[in-house]
Amino acid sequence: MSDDQGSEGSSSTKIVIIVLVAVGVLFVIFVVRGAVRKDNDSDPDKVAKEGKPGWSKTIKGLFGSLQPKIKLKQDKFSGHFEETIPADPKKKPFRTITFIWRSGQSLIVYTDPVPQEKKFERLQRQPCPLQNPDGDDKTRCSIAVLKDGGTITFDCVPANSACSAELEK
Repeated sequence: MSDDQGSEGSSSTKIVIIVLVAVGVLFVIFVVRGAVRKDNDSDPDKVAKEGKPGWSKTIKGLFGSLQPKIKLKQDKFSGHFEETIPADPKKKPFRTITFIWRSGQSLIVYTDPVPQEKKFERLQRQPCPLQNPDGDDKTRCSIAVLKDGGTITFDCVPANSACSAELEK
């Protein structure tokens, strides 16, 4: 009886070792592949024009379901747009919203009129500029919307020029 138990124990140990080695090999393969692969995130022109996500967006997508969502009245912006974002019913400290540059130069400003505790004070007014990638290479910008909500304003810079942006989904 002890011989059967000994052979069963060693075969299960072998299986565990094989599985651990296989996981390690797969990890190394994916790390090396990611290191040598040219990612779309490294080419802002390509990202802005084609909207193809890189690996960082894929990871964000995996964890994005845990982040509270913000819905605006529209997904695409050109000219002047202003909207009040309501308070978060779940009272999370903040929610993020990301804008993607499409053309021209624009400035998005988030303003929260509610006085904040010291650690969130600097987030009460957040400018979020989007510019042509040939300039400052600012094709994306994110805003942290605080739990009490606030106002988002989108404007082209200069005022009567053409510009466009959209929400990252």
